[in-house]
Amino acid sequence: MRKALVLPAVAVGGGLIGLVVRQVFLLKAFEPDTGLPVSGVPVTYAMWAVALVTAAAIIALSLGKHRTFEKAYTSAFGRGNMVQTSCTLAAAGLFLAAGFFNIEAFVSSPVNTFTMAREVSIVRPILGVVCLAAAAGIWFVVQEMWSFKQAASIWTLMPGFASCLWVMANYQNWAQDPTLERYLFSLAAILLSMVGCYCIPGFAFGKGQVSLTLIVCLLAGTFGIMVLGDGLPLMDTALILAMVFYLVSMASVLLANDARPEPPKPEAPPTCGGSCHGCTGCGPVPAVEENL
Repeated sequence: MRKALVLPAVAVGGGLIGLVVRQVFLLKAFEPDTGLPVSGVPVTYAMWAVALVTAAAIIALSLGKHRTFEKAYTSAFGRGNMVQTSCTLAAAGLFLAAGFFNIEAFVSSPVNTFTMAREVSIVRPILGVVCLAAAAGIWFVVQEMWSFKQAASIWTLMPGFASCLWVMANYQNWAQDPTLERYLFSLAAILLSMVGCYCIPGFAFGKGQVSLTLIVCLLAGTFGIMVLGDGLPLMDTALILAMVFYLVSMASVLLANDARPEPPKPEAPPTCGGSCHGCTGCGPVPAVEENL
């Protein structure tokens, strides 16, 4: 049970320290006139040190022997406490906000007089609709978890669909930026979020991997917190916060359930060992009737 507290604390703490260091990095590591990176700035090495040390700690604490979770999604992510469930529901609210912000950004964006197209990518309103579906999906899954029911597989996939469209929506802006250092951590946060959002529903399809899910989800939370101060649009900031709350809370629930003792497996019924006439040895021991 200690890991359910320690590992999320490491991810969030490393992210907050990285957020402060990254703010100094963005102020000191680029020329104010041209925006080009300045080589040899000490804060650059400090930022990478925080990221790498946090990543190494998360990986080291996540590896090891884990439960198999034979009941799949319900066993892995059910029975969360009030704090964990509140954080997951907060993620649903943030997905809802991100959905509206993405749709609003497209609707209110100016139209280019030459191309007659809006300046905001058409992917944004699609992303907004999927974010709304992700918010509903998280809400329904939480309700099913509290009722100890098996979650509907399609609802568990919705955050993953949103993360895929999120990468597409930001690719155009990244391609126009010649400075990799400026958006590299944002790219890492989004890509890790995408992988984490597909590791979680893997348990609903019998493909869950505990160590991989913990590593990816918590690393996504760390990098997501680090880039919160990058001056991103409100639609992206809301989505990053949604991913941080969702992935870290789900990892915490998984850790808590992983620490619980695995239920004993039912014993196989005894067999006759093939001693009966015409028996293959696979059936249970037949009842013996007494002669009256």
